[in-house]
Amino acid sequence: MPSLPRVTVRDIAEKAGVHFTTVSLALRQSPRLKASTREKVLQIAESMGYRPDPMLAALNAYRKSCRPAHYQATIAWIHNWPSPEQLYRHGEFSQYYAGASERAQERGYMVEEFWLRESGMTVEKLHRILRARNIQGALLAPQPLANIYLDLRYDELSAIAFGYTMQPAVLDLVSNHHVHTMKLLLQKVLELGYRRIGLVIPSDWDAKVEHAWQSGLLLLHAQRPDLARLPILWDIWDNEETKELEAWTKEHRPDVVISFHTTAHRLRSIGYRVPQDIGFACPFLDNNDYYLSGVHQNGRLIGRKAVDMVVDMIHRRETGIPETPVRVLVEGTWQPGKTLQRQEPSPVHPERQNTTRQKKQKAVKSPGRKPPK
Repeated sequence: MPSLPRVTVRDIAEKAGVHFTTVSLALRQSPRLKASTREKVLQIAESMGYRPDPMLAALNAYRKSCRPAHYQATIAWIHNWPSPEQLYRHGEFSQYYAGASERAQERGYMVEEFWLRESGMTVEKLHRILRARNIQGALLAPQPLANIYLDLRYDELSAIAFGYTMQPAVLDLVSNHHVHTMKLLLQKVLELGYRRIGLVIPSDWDAKVEHAWQSGLLLLHAQRPDLARLPILWDIWDNEETKELEAWTKEHRPDVVISFHTTAHRLRSIGYRVPQDIGFACPFLDNNDYYLSGVHQNGRLIGRKAVDMVVDMIHRRETGIPETPVRVLVEGTWQPGKTLQRQEPSPVHPERQNTTRQKKQKAVKSPGRKPPK
């Protein structure tokens, strides 16, 4: 059976009564067209059964990559932290924004911040601004607390979330693969000979990653019953107090602590030498933490992937809450750093030595059969 002739851009232009360049702009969701014109052309293209030529699309993509990108549209970066400074002082979140801005510029877009707690800002005012400026794409920064739902007009947006802080997690999102990050970190400390692993973490930050830190350690304990099981110290982010940390380390004697970067300084302030007395590893290193051992979550790459996702959604005219959310997970990268060192095999505890010596002496003194006279 002969195949039907492919519907071309010029065919659509003839039926719509517009120039073929107008059709091209409409198919690319260009904000240079009026919304009514764009929708009219897209509806006609759909009714005619238009499908892009994949080979031609690949050629066009190659041509675009060889020349400077021209401005296409703006993507909204939306957050509702108490202040922008509180968001950006977290290294990985700052990297999200940097990576997103970098990738957007490469693709002809611009990322612009919208702060929901700015004086006079409301959700309705935000959407009036977005509509007036024809901003269709949105990147939702991580929430300041776990289990927050940002109630926006998602039917008007092609929206991507960062991480799992927004619950319910109903949007497509991009995140570090936190489960693999914790698995990688635990694998490295075990390879170095650490056996008393202590986790010091804010409970809210564990909830923000769907309890990947806690569950990773519990799984390790289930798989390795020979390891010491130390209780988790539920700490506070940016906590400068050392009383609870000091009491916990004295009671449970960890040989390595897994925590956020400021805990390394607190361990030193209470008299521990890192790594001579106690090892330290961080599952979310800042880019400037070259001295610490741990995992970089590759926040800049996460930001770049988020822009690719939202631009593709804009091109496909995907808005609203998806029926089946998609997760894009970026792997972390191990940094050896200077806060871990190889552990020597632990000597036998003196009490065990005494017990063993007593057993041997008892065995020697035990009377056997008397020799014949």
